[in-house]
Amino acid sequence: MDTKSTGLMAIALIVVVGLGVFFFSFKGKEEMKQTVAPVTKKQETPAMEVRYKDGEYKQEGDYVSPGGAEQIDVDLTLKGGVVTDVAVTSKAVNPKSKFMQGVFIENYKSLVVGKNLKDLNLSKVAGSSLTPKGFNDAIEKIKAQARS
Repeated sequence: MDTKSTGLMAIALIVVVGLGVFFFSFKGKEEMKQTVAPVTKKQETPAMEVRYKDGEYKQEGDYVSPGGAEQIDVDLTLKGGVVTDVAVTSKAVNPKSKFMQGVFIENYKSLVVGKNLKDLNLSKVAGSSLTPKGFNDAIEKIKAQARS
């Protein structure tokens, strides 16, 4: 055999082996899907439902930024388990954190007011992904404080 034929045979062999590996791995995933039992989420019964006291709550939220530890203050008003008003005050020290907390403060309110406290958990707000961690920390403290 010449070099060209040997090269073509090597490429063909690689393609066949690659396809075999692909199909066997795909088949294994399908079998795995069929053998894994679905996880069901435990539903809350009315007796297990968490209730919160109406009132005004204030907590500090902590988080860590690349520049170090940062905090924000959260003032929240609660009525019937629903947030009726909220205010966030920046306590950032690092200039980048001050900027990101400012972006958060300008954009978070519509995601919070009118929402049920038990469901409140922010992830990313207008590009700010760390400040919401501080906000959520304060919210968890408020949830604990407001439980009746």
